[in-house]
Formats: sequence, structure tokens, C-alpha cells
Amino acid sequence: MIVLDFDQLLRSGTYSKIPAIVSIGVFDGLHLGHKLIIEETVRIASGRHGCKSVALTFSSNPKTMMGRNPFDKPLMSLRQSTDFFAKLGIDFLVVIDFSPDFSKLTGEAFIAKTCSIFAVKAIVVGSNFRCGSHASAGPGEIRSLLGLYAKDATVIVPDMYRLPDGTEASSTLVRKNLTTGDVVQVAALLGRNYSLDLAQIPPSIGGYSLQFPIGSFVQLLPPPGMYEAKLMKSDKSHIPVRLCVDEEFLVLTPTEEATRIVGVSNFAKGDRYDSVEIIKELP
Repeated sequence: MIVLDFDQLLRSGTYSKIPAIVSIGVFDGLHLGHKLIIEETVRIASGRHGCKSVALTFSSNPKTMMGRNPFDKPLMSLRQSTDFFAKLGIDFLVVIDFSPDFSKLTGEAFIAKTCSIFAVKAIVVGSNFRCGSHASAGPGEIRSLLGLYAKDATVIVPDMYRLPDGTEASSTLVRKNLTTGDVVQVAALLGRNYSLDLAQIPPSIGGYSLQFPIGSFVQLLPPPGMYEAKLMKSDKSHIPVRLCVDEEFLVLTPTEEATRIVGVSNFAKGDRYDSVEIIKELP
């Protein structure tokens, strides 16, 4: 997968003749609904000779404008989301630097720019997707605009992903459940355990525990409490741990299972850690 900057593509025109199926979205947390959109994009592109799959996303969430509120932190690090797109088979990941100037673009201007960076054959979006200043353009408006800038292109809107009880998957619902500590429901919406990126955060070893300062995390954290978790090492092995979140630190301690099965009772200097998956809240 090739990662590209939206503005640089506009200036260079390097891929403007490459036929592409383009999915557009914030893809905050990449829940199961997002996964359906990406998979549909890859499926359509793979069925058309010479066509590439493109995910067009944003450096920060336009709805929350990251940083205004602690709860506006992203649900995935850039490293995690890039890896996720690659595993789903996307050919090009194009990142938009969402700035005050960009937020002023009309829906038509945004679609025109999108159609100039690739030879767009289809745009794949969720039914609740909106773009342009004041969120003026949804799938219907995009369908009307697309014909002006991409010949014979179509708009494809996959069915919304729903849980067995009919609940629609959304990033807002993921955040709501995460901030109340319901990480089991978060996993149901994501299709995987919620994972915190540890790769760029140097831990301190305190006794038998690893300690990570709360302020070092770019992602949204669950509320203070104790959780069952799985610590993923850089060599792809894992260690069952108890995860404690307090006001200052996120602390990981090996469980009895880690000692019995993995043979780990404490942590060694020099070990490298990839992430920690949160499984469930403990009483």
C-alpha cells in the first residue's frame, strides 16, 4: 500500500490518469461499518482491469476537531489505521490535512479535487457520509456532482452495518461505550478488541509492572478501572495482563496465567511492546 498526501497529489497530478475506486470517510476507529465500505472498494477495484482501490481519509476528525476535548482523541493511532487499511488490501491511502481552509471547501469543490487526483470510476461512501462546508453534500448530492467531473462514474452506498439487535455501528457509539468502560460492546462494534498503541511510548518498570504516563497516549482511553488485557510484543508474542487505568498512569501487570503458561512474572529491560488489547472490565 502506498500512503499519499492529498495536497501533494493535487499539485503533482502523478496519479490523475490511474482509474480508481475511491472510498471516502473519516474512518474513526475503523469499526465494522467502515470495514464493509473498504472491503466493497477493494472488491470492485479488483474486478475491474487496471483499477486501483483508494481510501481517502482525514488527518483529524472534522466532526470533533481533535484536541478541543479529551474525549475527542482518536480511536486509533496513525500507525494502527495505516496497518489496518493495508491488511484490507487498499492500494492507495490518501490523507487529507483537515485545516480551517479545507473546512471552507464546498461539497462540489471537494468532489472536483477528488476527481482530479485519480481517474475516478466510483466513489464508495456510507449512507450518513457528508462533505463540504456545513456538511452540505451527502450521497445524493455527490451522485449529482460526480457526473460533472468523472465520466460514467457512480456512487456506491453499502448497507449500514448493524449489530444483531439492530443497532447501527458508529464511531460515536464506540466512543460512548469506551468512555463508560463497556469494552466488550466496543469489541462487538469494532469486530476486534480495542487496542492501544504502545510502540512510541517508552514504559518505566515499577516492580512487576509496566507504567505508561496517561498523557503519552494519543488515543482515547477507557475510564479509570481494572481490565483484563493482552500485551502484544513487537515479536508478535503476547502476555496476559491486568490493565489498571488511574489518573496518572496506565499500568500493566502479568496475570497468574502469564506466569503459568507464558512463563512471564515480570518485565525485562529492553523488551519492546507493540500494543495492548483490552478484553473486558474486571470487578
